[in-house]
Amino acid sequence: VMSLNKSNFHVIPNGINIKKFLEIDDPIWNIVKNYGLLNKFPLILSPINILERKNIEFSLKLINKLRKYYPNIFYVISGKASQHRDTQTYFEKIIQLVDKLDLNNNVLFLSNKFQRSLVNSELHDLYDLSDAVFYFSKSENFGIPILEAGATKTPIFTSDIDIFREIGRENIFHLDTNDLENTSRLIFDFFENNKACQLFKDVKINYNLETIVKERLIPLL
Repeated sequence: VMSLNKSNFHVIPNGINIKKFLEIDDPIWNIVKNYGLLNKFPLILSPINILERKNIEFSLKLINKLRKYYPNIFYVISGKASQHRDTQTYFEKIIQLVDKLDLNNNVLFLSNKFQRSLVNSELHDLYDLSDAVFYFSKSENFGIPILEAGATKTPIFTSDIDIFREIGRENIFHLDTNDLENTSRLIFDFFENNKACQLFKDVKINYNLETIVKERLIPLL
């Protein structure tokens, strides 16, 4: 109507306040802001304590494989190591592996940020914000993270052990922890083809209201 060139217009989209909409607790939101987690994809969670049977080294190797497709991949381990000597030794090995794989910018041990255990609402926040859960234990008596992932509708990839099949049946992704190459390909295919996952990525990166105001509106004022 006004015969103006489209290049003279800046369209500011609507958005949502992700923190308020997902009811993210302040301590977790501080982590989100400090590490730019809304811009990380995929954001992977392991809601586990640091124990050898949790097989964190496999998850780290998988993160390293996936990084060639997703340079901004980010991996959060929510639990902590006990004070037992064997556990501390394992934790040190894991830290060394992070260094060896050059994953320091892609991995966060929340125990380095919290001097306490997470409360349930904070753990729930991590599930809500994550694109997937990695749970590749060598053995377990049960598998609470499978139930938590189900309750929050967070996709979960697990090792192929009997107890996980009993709990998750065919509703979770049972993967072969002896085949890193094929496992990474299957997870890549999931992220690329799952529309809900891709939409969530787009919402977090492009439609958080605070980001829109800071990056697209304020520069025009």
